[in-house]
Amino acid sequence: MYGCHKKENPGICRIFPYLLSKMNPYFIFEESRFGVQKSKESTARVAMFKELNRMPCVFTMESSFAGMDRGKHEGVHFTDLMLMTLGTDLCRSILAYHNIYIAEELR
Repeated sequence: MYGCHKKENPGICRIFPYLLSKMNPYFIFEESRFGVQKSKESTARVAMFKELNRMPCVFTMESSFAGMDRGKHEGVHFTDLMLMTLGTDLCRSILAYHNIYIAEELR
């Protein structure tokens, strides 16, 4: 996941991806990157970050078509079900981030 960076509170941009990593075994928080490089200034993520008064939670989420290259799932190709669980857990992470519903694994 790619996110922006708030100098005055860098942790705020990292909370949501961290929550997702705790819910889904196929999302690796350590692979996330946070910053606004000059070469990325024209991307939707950076444009929205700037337009929304530096709102911290603007992300680009990318996934491999092949599969995992590390961890306990290394070498396993993603199935439709694996990607669907990632989508489900993305939504569950939104609920947790906004303190609407806290999943059991986060308690």
